[in-house]
Amino acid sequence: MKYLETSQIIPAKGMSYTMYEIEGEDQILRMLTYIPDTDEIHIYPKPPVKKLYKPELCKQVEDLVFTELWKLGEERKKG
Repeated sequence: MKYLETSQIIPAKGMSYTMYEIEGEDQILRMLTYIPDTDEIHIYPKPPVKKLYKPELCKQVEDLVFTELWKLGEERKKG
């Protein structure tokens, strides 16, 4: 399992980071979006996209970063 990230600027919100849990070369198992400036987390247990396009352009992230944000996203969804 590996964890990759892409980022982009969202007008009026700041930087948005999309993180992917990847199996094999490019199979997306789960994904999440995190916007630190507005403290938004959106989790996608069944991602709309199953295959990551150009994984070589993504930055690798620690699994702990992904799993902690995922847990926080799940807690907020329940609350």
